[in-house]
Amino acid sequence: MTNELLFAGIDFSSGRQPVTFAALDDALNIVLLDKYEIAHVIAHLKQYGKLTLAVNVPSTKTQRGFYSDFKKKLPQTGLKPYVTKAAPKQFLETDAQACFRTLIEKPPLPRRTFEGRIQRGLILYDQGLHITDPMDFFEEITRHHMLDGVFPNELLHAASELNALAAAYVAWLAMNEPERVETTPDKLVLPTSPEHD
Repeated sequence: MTNELLFAGIDFSSGRQPVTFAALDDALNIVLLDKYEIAHVIAHLKQYGKLTLAVNVPSTKTQRGFYSDFKKKLPQTGLKPYVTKAAPKQFLETDAQACFRTLIEKPPLPRRTFEGRIQRGLILYDQGLHITDPMDFFEEITRHHMLDGVFPNELLHAASELNALAAAYVAWLAMNEPERVETTPDKLVLPTSPEHD
């Protein structure tokens, strides 16, 4: 078990590895960003003595099924529902789409589109997450690349990764700047809009 403080985010999708797991350290560096099976994530979460986990609440039936399975196993990890920054291991629920919308104070572009991925990456980059500046994508595009149809897609995160990173950022905010989050009537923890900061 490690006592390194970690801020993690989870996004559910479908497939054999339905969990996209992101972890940030106290300085908003990405410690981990990958896809796993549920059992692997549960085993991983057990290893930490200090952890705040934010789960992006699923929107589809398949995702909700995976989340239901995950929640049944969550007590094994020692994580308790979020109440205060004092508890060493906590989890909370959030809505990544609502987070992005709040942070730019308007609906973001569709998450799976090229433009939506760049926009979400820029939002996280502007919040201080140590990711590659999504605008670097455009610096890599040359006439030759355009003619060949070769794009530096490795510079952009997938939609599920961006959701998991947004959730991890909410976990970080909840512990480090609790005045910058609010809990909705549905018990979702979201950033407050910039005008309230």
